[in-house]
Amino acid sequence: MQDKSFQQIGTSKRSESKETAMLFGIKDEEKIESFEKMLSDLIKLSDTIPEAVTKMVKAALACEFGSKILDDKKSAIMVKSISGSIMADSELRRQALLVIDRFAQADELNA
Repeated sequence: MQDKSFQQIGTSKRSESKETAMLFGIKDEEKIESFEKMLSDLIKLSDTIPEAVTKMVKAALACEFGSKILDDKKSAIMVKSISGSIMADSELRRQALLVIDRFAQADELNA
C-alpha cells in the first residue's frame, strides 16, 4: 500500500453529488469536492477492500478536520476502529463499497 498525501486538494469543479449532499444536509461543498478528489487520487482498483476503506476513512477525517489529525499517533487507532466498524456492519460496508467503486482508478496492475 503506497502512502499518498492526505492534504486537502482544492478544486473548482462543481460536484455531481451536490443534490445528494444537500438532501443529507451537508452544506460545505468544498469539503465534499475535496473528499471526492482525494478518493479518486488515492483509491486504486488493486487495493483490497480493507485498504480502500482505510483510505476512505483517512480522506474523510482529513477533509473534515484537517490533515494534521492524521499526524497524531492515536489517529491510527481511531482509523482502525472506524474502518473495522464499517467492515463489520453490512449496510455501512455496502455503502462504502459503492463509494469505492465510484472513485477507484485503474493503476499499473489493472490498467
